[in-house]
Amino acid sequence: MMSVEQIEAQIAELQQQRKMALSEEKGKDLALVKQLCKKHGFTARMLKGFIGEGRNRRSRAELEAIAS
Repeated sequence: MMSVEQIEAQIAELQQQRKMALSEEKGKDLALVKQLCKKHGFTARMLKGFIGEGRNRRSRAELEAIAS
């Protein structure tokens, strides 16, 4: 029977493996998207409605207001 510490160690190891696998898969997917855009001549403007928005950046004033 495994101890709680051993199980937690296995969970941590699996989480690290998952993170690495997702990172590798993300890189491969991005390369495929770039290849397809180049092949078919897609531009960012053409894909605008299909791509999720990036993160919303806050101005320095907004960040200072939150911090105080």
